[in-house]
Amino acid sequence: MRHSSSTRSYAASAYDDDMCLKPTLLLWLAALFLSKAITLPIVIGIGHIAGVNTDAMTLLRDYWSKDQLLPATFAFPVLYACCRRVPAASDAVRWIWSRGRTLLSLAAVIDIALAFTSQFWHREPDQTLVGSIFSAGADLYFLVYILAARRVRDTFERFPPR
Repeated sequence: MRHSSSTRSYAASAYDDDMCLKPTLLLWLAALFLSKAITLPIVIGIGHIAGVNTDAMTLLRDYWSKDQLLPATFAFPVLYACCRRVPAASDAVRWIWSRGRTLLSLAAVIDIALAFTSQFWHREPDQTLVGSIFSAGADLYFLVYILAARRVRDTFERFPPR
């Protein structure tokens, strides 16, 4: 199946009912990871209500950082737009979707910068160094994927018509 503005063809299962490319699982994961400062408290709240082990909840709480709120403010609207990607969506959701690659890229760059600058602020290496390196590596991976993958570019190209 070929989309008129796309130079590549994708399997029929890659399209939704409105003939727009569906966001890939990796794109969903990138948006979730980059908006973790907002989504993690939601997950913690749900876990608390569901009776998840206290040690697991403590681990999740320790992973949260207020420094990650800035990149999350750019990524969370894209995550929201992924969820609201329907023909009846508002103009604001359409605007966010049309700039989704830019917003996610900006979130990843800011998150990488914060991971490295936070290590310079702390004179002594500690257990957060490993977490910062892992986080920056994931951010870099998602940034390259968002910028280089043709499928991501094609996905953000269209929004379901009204």
